[in-house]
Amino acid sequence: MEQNDGRRIRWFEGVYVLVLLVLLAGSVFFMNPHRVAVVDGDQLFKALGTAQKLEKARQDMDAFKRGTALLDAYNVRVKNLRSKLADAKTSVEKDKIESQIKSATDQLQQTVGPMQAQVQAFDANAVATFRRRVQPFIVKVAQKRRLDLVIYAGPSVLYYRNKTDITDDVAEAARGFFAQNLPLVEPTAPRAPGVTRE
Repeated sequence: MEQNDGRRIRWFEGVYVLVLLVLLAGSVFFMNPHRVAVVDGDQLFKALGTAQKLEKARQDMDAFKRGTALLDAYNVRVKNLRSKLADAKTSVEKDKIESQIKSATDQLQQTVGPMQAQVQAFDANAVATFRRRVQPFIVKVAQKRRLDLVIYAGPSVLYYRNKTDITDDVAEAARGFFAQNLPLVEPTAPRAPGVTRE
């Protein structure tokens, strides 16, 4: 009777080993590990000179110039009103000056609001154009490294190793293209020479 128990144990061990081998083979062939990389968009934006171009273009915008002039005038006016407020003797004078300061602040916000919206829309379009232009270079580097997924580093990425960061490679690949004197914002970005999309 002990011999039968010994054979059963070996039989179950054989089945157990066979199941483990099937699972191992299945994981090797069917569960491919994915290669993921990260691109730091802010660093890329600066490295390719787009941040500097954006700042210069923003300062050349009429809305930016008018908004800056209005803000400077507001600051001078409020400074003068505050000095008058400090010198005011009666509460009526103080209330009148405080009302003037509030009125100037409200007027500034109403006037500068649309200008800020123009500048913000310009910034958003510049970033969208930049992303369209840099996309083919990200694809090129990803294909070269045989990557499965590339994500932008941001607040949702809590940690990544330097080994997975391809920002410098993308910057190097795109440097010549971005050195051209391209408009900062355009409806459709030109395709980079020699770069294809899949």
